[in-house]
Amino acid sequence: MLKEVARKYYLEKGCNCSESLLYAANEYYNMGLPEETLKIMGGFGGGMGCKTTCGALSGSIAALSCMFLQGKAHENPEIMEISGGFVKKFDKKLGDTLCSVLEARNKKPDVRCVLTVETAAETLEEYIAELKGEKKEAPASELTPEDIKRVKALGFLHNKGTDCFNGRIITRNGKVTGKELQKISEAADKFGSGEVVMTTRLTMEVKGIPYGNIEAFRAFLAEEGLETGGTGSKVRPVVACKGTTCQYGLCDTYDLSEKIHQRFFKGYADVKLPHKFKIAVGGCPNNCVKPDLNDFGIIGQRMMEYDPELCKGCKKCAVEKACPIHVASVKDGRLDVSTDCNHCGRCLGKCPFKAVTPGNYGYRVVIGGRWGKKTAIGQPLNKIFTSEEEVMSVLEKAVLLFREQGKTGERFADTIARLGFENVEKQLLGDEILARKDEIIGAQLHLAGGATC
Repeated sequence: MLKEVARKYYLEKGCNCSESLLYAANEYYNMGLPEETLKIMGGFGGGMGCKTTCGALSGSIAALSCMFLQGKAHENPEIMEISGGFVKKFDKKLGDTLCSVLEARNKKPDVRCVLTVETAAETLEEYIAELKGEKKEAPASELTPEDIKRVKALGFLHNKGTDCFNGRIITRNGKVTGKELQKISEAADKFGSGEVVMTTRLTMEVKGIPYGNIEAFRAFLAEEGLETGGTGSKVRPVVACKGTTCQYGLCDTYDLSEKIHQRFFKGYADVKLPHKFKIAVGGCPNNCVKPDLNDFGIIGQRMMEYDPELCKGCKKCAVEKACPIHVASVKDGRLDVSTDCNHCGRCLGKCPFKAVTPGNYGYRVVIGGRWGKKTAIGQPLNKIFTSEEEVMSVLEKAVLLFREQGKTGERFADTIARLGFENVEKQLLGDEILARKDEIIGAQLHLAGGATC
């Protein structure tokens, strides 16, 4: 392979990046260029000495010119198409054409810019095969299971049967800025297939990233503060509905979920759990984001206050009519509201006699939901929480309990079923588990983890 010859010239024979490409092409394709001619590439290394156009790109263009140009360039305008086509491929494969950028990403103290040289050679060989109309067989995959596992931990999911991956980019609960979106689009074009997909967890995945492009892809995204991840047996990226920007929203889901993102997704990033732990924040009991199918779900609430003395027992009760789940009804001349009220707040302001008035905002917490090959509907704790800090505290206790008392490989729903809901609820509503926080986090538990996706 051309990249092996280029590597030899670069690492063993002391050539610079530009020389290595032309020397390697000369040997590999039996071009017969004399050594005096080859010297012409010496000054193009290091981006022509000023970190501009990459020397490996310059050496590749020189090789293409020697192979495909007959006579003068003005007499053979197709050479411009050939050169321009290769520059585009080089840019897509390496993510840039500037020496300064590629050096910052790829240069290592022991092997210098060998990754750039090898990738350029590989791209050049593929391009020459295309120009010659040769059907170049894809090389057998050199990836090992360890390679695939290593990059999965960085948020790269293997595309079966290929050496390519989907790169998962973390969003803040589905939110990205215009500049971030532009960066993701550019990254998809430069390093992947050009396609971006959304996941069910509101992260974004760039499709078709070759294994060799992964580090350059991550470095390119980092320039806009973006990161990859969201896999493994730990707290996963939180999802949220649009909350108070919706007519039914009862809590600011974006604000709360961003706090959860910082405190638990990022703050607990190195804490291994028995399995993945998913969190969802819903703004109201409509449950669009399905909080009760997550390991930990939060549902916005608006409690009503009911004064039966003010109720007139109207035959056509406005509160009864407004109740979407039909738990409010007039019985024996008075409004009756069952304990099954889900605190959606839709009845508030409906009674003309003010028998029903707004109470506190709050949060219902459900635990142990899951979706997949096995499903479970989360069970609500027997308390409506009235502050964000209470919810954050219960969430932290749930994560700590799962780490301490869960068995490797089981989901939180299984842990709750094994320990008993009442037992788990008692621990979550108490504070004893927080006293063991440092001990629980520091314990050598779940070193292998149980998440497979």
